Amino acid sequence: MNKPKFFRTLRNVSRKGYIALAAGIIIMCVFAVFAIFPESVAPYNPETVFEPYQPCSSEHLLGTNNLGRDILSETIYAARSTLAVGLLAALISLVVGTVIGLLAGYLGSIAGEAVNGIINFFLLIPMLPLAIVLAAYLGAGWQNVVLTISLLGWCSTARAVRARTMQLKKMPFTEIMRGLGYSKARILFGHIMPNLREVVVAKYITSVASCILLESTLGFLGLGNVTDITWGGMINLAYKHGGFAMGAYNWFIAPGVCIMLLVLAFYMINYFLEKRADAVKGGSGYLD
Repeated sequence: MNKPKFFRTLRNVSRKGYIALAAGIIIMCVFAVFAIFPESVAPYNPETVFEPYQPCSSEHLLGTNNLGRDILSETIYAARSTLAVGLLAALISLVVGTVIGLLAGYLGSIAGEAVNGIINFFLLIPMLPLAIVLAAYLGAGWQNVVLTISLLGWCSTARAVRARTMQLKKMPFTEIMRGLGYSKARILFGHIMPNLREVVVAKYITSVASCILLESTLGFLGLGNVTDITWGGMINLAYKHGGFAMGAYNWFIAPGVCIMLLVLAFYMINYFLEKRADAVKGGSGYLD
């Protein structure tokens, strides 16, 4: 093989983001298997009790926690609840943000500016302190965690959708449709909304990553889902029961690495989408 040609090809592939896309998909597939088939992947049922505080060994690759439960098995099972909360909260945020952004971008005038003011107001509020207060008020449980994250996560999607909607509203095809007597609803939902695909998909991917981070943070603070095993909850348990003080790194590093890898996977896929969007810039902007 011609080595210079090989390296040029590799460099081009890297610049276009295909390596990031492949790595992101592989990582996501691994965690998807953990979430869907934990019984087949985990060495033990996470409820099975062994001797507490066992170190890493051939029987327990990551040791056991204070309750005597296998840490590797808990880490694998925790992927299901963490992913479920992240995906669902991001989906709700996406729907709310898209609808609000569409209305704010297309209505214009006083109504549009009022909605835009609400978006900017929520964006100015630090998310984490507000999430802590809201989660503490609503109480534990995965439904309340999803509600907390959804109520705070729609703003950035709304802003991005509003900006793109305002661009599309000024394009020639919308002017032609208005001249032909198309209703606002038909133009908005039949022609502008389909052209928001790239924005909506990109915002959903980054929202899932943000939701997973926020869910894990709330779990670490003891304000997350207490009915299921989560990565944030595992780190919280390690902190409460001396995992940090005893130097039991296997106890809290495993869930921490999982959070990092999963969030990184979503951002790598989004990186590819950004590269792809940059490559097609300069087109008509009206993509069916």
